[in-house]
Amino acid sequence: MTKDERKEKIVEMNKKAIIDAAEALITEHNYDYQKVTMNDIAEKSDFTKRTVYQYIGSKEALQFEIMIRGHEYMIKRLNDVIKDTQTGIIRLKSIAKALYQYSHEDSLHFWMVMSYENQHTDFEVSEELIQKTYELGEVSMKILIDTIALGVSDGSMSKDLDIKQTAFAVWSFLLGILQTEKLKKNYMKHMHQIDVDHWVDDALDLIYQTLQRG
Repeated sequence: MTKDERKEKIVEMNKKAIIDAAEALITEHNYDYQKVTMNDIAEKSDFTKRTVYQYIGSKEALQFEIMIRGHEYMIKRLNDVIKDTQTGIIRLKSIAKALYQYSHEDSLHFWMVMSYENQHTDFEVSEELIQKTYELGEVSMKILIDTIALGVSDGSMSKDLDIKQTAFAVWSFLLGILQTEKLKKNYMKHMHQIDVDHWVDDALDLIYQTLQRG
């Protein structure tokens, strides 16, 4: 290993340690990113605040670093579940299940990705970081678009569907179901005696039935 390679490896290790510390703090604060400061991250990671800024650049850049991890984890999950499926509708069911599991097993990364909104502070983040985040987001969307296209082609979904519009609609429906399950679970359970897990299954079935009818 050359001197430059060792230096690059140290940079990556330190950067990873800072991001890991930030994720731990965000989790401790019930996934509220805004409550975590760069001072907190410096203390948690055992680096000086100056060093944290040297490796990350800004708190806004840190958010993108975490979202990149989230996108990468999500893409892996989606690729794992679609490789053996045979029809579009079955593949979509596998995707929905994978996203549901992701939202429960890794809430931090799932909701950092799904809750992101464009901010004016994005301009304080490097173009390279923004571009990588958006490119990864497009990978997930392409998986969904290809799934709808497969369903239309193989007859498991209505041939009258507009593929891209349907993909974005399905994405928004899935996200809405998962947000409702996250935010209203106790209310639904205690005020309306709804089995929320069963409700999620029923809500997803409505999506599948709509796609099959067209």
